[in-house]
Amino acid sequence: MERGRRTLRVLVYVAWGAALAWSLRFGATAFDTNPEHLVGLLGLAYLAAWGPFFAFSPYGPAGTLGRFALCTATLGLSLLAMEVPAWLRLVDYRTVFTAPTPPWQRSGNRPDPDLIYARLPHQKTRFRYDGAELYGLRGATPWRRYNCELVTDANGFRNPTDRERGDVVVIGDSFIEGLHVEAEELMTARLADRLGRRVVNLGRTGYGPQQEQNVLRRFGVGYRPDVCVWAFYEGNDLQDLHEYDANVKNLKYILDPRRAESAYGRSFLRNGLGFAVRNWLRPDPTRPAEAYTGRFKTRQGHEVPFYFGTGIQHGSGGPTFPRGESAEMGRVRTILAEARDLCREHGVELVVAFVPAKLRVYRDLCRFEPDSPCLEWPSDDLPGDVRRLVEGLGPEVGFVDLTGPFRSSAAAGDLVYLPDDTHWSEEGHRVAAEAIAPAVEARLGRGDGRPEAAITRR
Repeated sequence: MERGRRTLRVLVYVAWGAALAWSLRFGATAFDTNPEHLVGLLGLAYLAAWGPFFAFSPYGPAGTLGRFALCTATLGLSLLAMEVPAWLRLVDYRTVFTAPTPPWQRSGNRPDPDLIYARLPHQKTRFRYDGAELYGLRGATPWRRYNCELVTDANGFRNPTDRERGDVVVIGDSFIEGLHVEAEELMTARLADRLGRRVVNLGRTGYGPQQEQNVLRRFGVGYRPDVCVWAFYEGNDLQDLHEYDANVKNLKYILDPRRAESAYGRSFLRNGLGFAVRNWLRPDPTRPAEAYTGRFKTRQGHEVPFYFGTGIQHGSGGPTFPRGESAEMGRVRTILAEARDLCREHGVELVVAFVPAKLRVYRDLCRFEPDSPCLEWPSDDLPGDVRRLVEGLGPEVGFVDLTGPFRSSAAAGDLVYLPDDTHWSEEGHRVAAEAIAPAVEARLGRGDGRPEAAITRR
């Protein structure tokens, strides 16, 4: 009789546990579950898991409730121990679990009414991450683990020291901030070495044309430079116009300090459950890496896999191809015309540098599988369109198209872009500096007649 009861209990426990696991899995995957929903599901599942124990417990009401209370308290204290570091701002679990977080809420950033977000001044930190092209590709192999130090100046930009003056300021996005290479390898550092002048890096990852215009107005002209170099990246600058507009509409929410500094936003529970949702319950679909891989032969004769998971793709949120006559290009022209007028007012020469996407540079130099979608992705003459746009602003605005120099270096077998990321390699920063230097050199000293000898080396 006793053996039969034990068998019955085991069967009930197993059946109950299986039903509970299925219900939890169904509830977490059948709907658009977020961490808050998952907390409720786990709470209900925890209570439900005790059901068979309460039904078959041999310990009596007091003993049964005591065990339930002891187990619950233990779990609660364990969770509390994990949360305390977040409450004390010692740990930000958004970083630990690589949680998708709005940039204005990320560690080391702050909300900003004009720029949407900005880096904190005088911070020193180290970034570690894998290449962005690997995201969503199944079977891709990282080329290397990126591990670079970021040091910011008083304005939150990637400069080793604070400066009151700069002969050249360079404005742009992640290509200019360059978090995949060390500071001494940056295009701005190499440009300073080439020119023997002070070059200030005003690049910021994630910025688009409107933010870059505000950077010029708030910071750039304040350095009283001779030349401003504005880098336009074809990969996402046109899409960034729309993202900025959307963020401006939510500016009240973005600037709310309670949200930016929320302990719950940094918490272990929220970010740990978010990690579970993204990676186990509802992972994003992946694509076979081989289909998005081009084989590139280097100068040394080595074949390197180049990934193009985020290359120039039709329907990526920007204007349709060709993009030269798009409404977005019209807005860029207005922004650059206003930048030209601002530079003219302050005696600054403006140079626009076109930054091509990796696919534009390397597609014809790589060997793809016959059915690779990379071979069919549309392209256009955006470099020529931007050149004509800049020429329409008048002869005082210079233009440098980096497509040619990058293609020439790549054709010689150089890695000017990172094989597993969208950004420049150390060699790419060198090539960019060499290509931009002549246009800058021709304009140095023309803004206000300062003698070159009076400008000290950076």
